[in-house]
Amino acid sequence: MILVAIIGGSGSGKTSVAKELISFFPSKSNLLSMDNYYKDLPSGVDPRNFNFDDPKAFDFELFEEDLKRIKSGEDIKLPKYNMVTYRRETGIMIDFEVKDLIVVEGLFLLYNRHISDFFDFSVYIDAPSDERLIRRIERDTVERGRTVESILTQYRKYVAPSFKTFIEPQKYYCDIVLPEGVSNKIGMNIIKNAIEKMLETKQEGIR
Repeated sequence: MILVAIIGGSGSGKTSVAKELISFFPSKSNLLSMDNYYKDLPSGVDPRNFNFDDPKAFDFELFEEDLKRIKSGEDIKLPKYNMVTYRRETGIMIDFEVKDLIVVEGLFLLYNRHISDFFDFSVYIDAPSDERLIRRIERDTVERGRTVESILTQYRKYVAPSFKTFIEPQKYYCDIVLPEGVSNKIGMNIIKNAIEKMLETKQEGIR
């Protein structure tokens, strides 16, 4: 089994790249999002005053435990996180089936050494800050019912500083930096070919 990490800032296009890889290896792959591992928003805390782009917002302990199970070939059950209520759905778990290729997308996949060691290959999505902000506005207004003003305030206060401090430094530990995300056809082809060769090598090793 191959675990591939797709990393980048909020709105960089991680999900689009991950889905493109899944569609290229349809029968061999499955997609895991680190967003499932957000901790519940503390009681009484206004989400507008909470930094969701900080490592402290994630349940790294559960994430590491699940990656360990996946790496050993064990199917798991994922928590279901609600991006509107900012809490996990009580009593609801998502069945996750292990495949030959697991594509994982998230903000902090190489931030923690215990987590980064699980991955066989890593890609950093390098997108301009204005493009990331535009995508965040488009997503949060439509999917999460946020106002543009609240999105901009949170971006200035939390998202931009966290990107510089925690997320962008991971670029220097990735195997490939992909400018412009999924629209970079040449880069996507290089990544697909690299993964294909890794899968073939892994399969030959099993025979």
